[in-house]
Amino acid sequence: MNSSLRHFSTDILPIEGGTIVSLKGELDAHSAVMASTVLESTVESGAENLLIDCSQLSYISSAGIGVLLSVYHLSMLNQTCLTLFSMPPKIKNVFEVLGMDKVLNVTVTKEEAMAFATASRRV
Repeated sequence: MNSSLRHFSTDILPIEGGTIVSLKGELDAHSAVMASTVLESTVESGAENLLIDCSQLSYISSAGIGVLLSVYHLSMLNQTCLTLFSMPPKIKNVFEVLGMDKVLNVTVTKEEAMAFATASRRV
């Protein structure tokens, strides 16, 4: 196993109308390519909704923020609703300081994220 990626992994869970991708560990310069590949391929697969579970994300760097912004722009082009949920307090603080919580859809719980995704499909 590549030691630079040992601190980061993803889980993919298909759901009705989309996909949940769980980010686990540290999303930094070492893991940015892996995260980008997984998230972009999910959007490009035609998923209506991409829900990103941040509950096990322990760290995010500027490279990680860049990945999420890139995926956000790709999701807009592909008409995919992108929602992040269950951010630990320290990750949520980074998003608030950078104003990312005003750009990206961020919910507290998985249930809120799924309700938001369902509502966006009706529009």
